[in-house]
Amino acid sequence: MRLDTLDARNAAARARIAQGTAADLEAEAARYTKDLEVMRLLVPTGNELPSLIEQVSTAARREGLDIASLEPQPIVSGETFDTYRYKVSVTGGYHALGEFLTNVGALTRIVTPVNVTLALSGNKNANAVKLAPAGTAAIESRFEIQTYVIRSAPPAAAPQGAQGGKS
Repeated sequence: MRLDTLDARNAAARARIAQGTAADLEAEAARYTKDLEVMRLLVPTGNELPSLIEQVSTAARREGLDIASLEPQPIVSGETFDTYRYKVSVTGGYHALGEFLTNVGALTRIVTPVNVTLALSGNKNANAVKLAPAGTAAIESRFEIQTYVIRSAPPAAAPQGAQGGKS
């Protein structure tokens, strides 16, 4: 059965080559390679948590904001990719928060701010009050950021009989 499948695939490949030139196939392969490189940037094959945290922190500092907290949440496993989520709390001026969220959304990988809530910071955080523009109140924003990592091969199944005894 396996030999038949390989023969069928080879015949299909030969038919495809006959329809187009080698240059067409090379150009198509180059486009696919470029698309794959972009996808690996947007959805990497490994969890790059330190790099992501640094990028989010830099986006906040660029706008003069204070990151009060950044805590990882449980990973949501998917068929093609896993979703990594982090709860974030940022304090500062309203417009700076908007610029920060825009900067996070424009990172080199897919990072999505979701479940955004805004509240007046009050005088609880003296540093946050300093960060807000003169004459405005400091705003505290709580939200989650989501990013995605290409799922690697599923864990190997335990060999039969290795699950601790016979039934």
